[in-house]
Amino acid sequence: MRSLVLDELMRADVRKLAEHLGQSLTPSAMEGVYWMELPPDLLTGEQLEHKQCGPHRVALVLEEESLRLELLVRAQDSLRCSCTAYATPAQRAFLIGYMDRLIEELGIRT
Repeated sequence: MRSLVLDELMRADVRKLAEHLGQSLTPSAMEGVYWMELPPDLLTGEQLEHKQCGPHRVALVLEEESLRLELLVRAQDSLRCSCTAYATPAQRAFLIGYMDRLIEELGIRT
């Protein structure tokens, strides 16, 4: 799995992240997993056409000492559809920007 990982996080920073992600993203049924929907203007043509599969989103996984942003854009209602794909360059840039803003806004030490 292609991912962007912030590791060696302090416990206080993990707590800040848990609170922020819990308020700003959709929590998964699995503890520590949060879903971020991609803005429609960043979806590929195929993802836009496959509205029935959406929303299209990525997972953020908060673990004991790390935050992992998966770069796989998933369709909520279909695991095997061709609209599930690794992030495009534009989607990747958006996701990296999100992580950069998260670090700055929450004062995460990396």
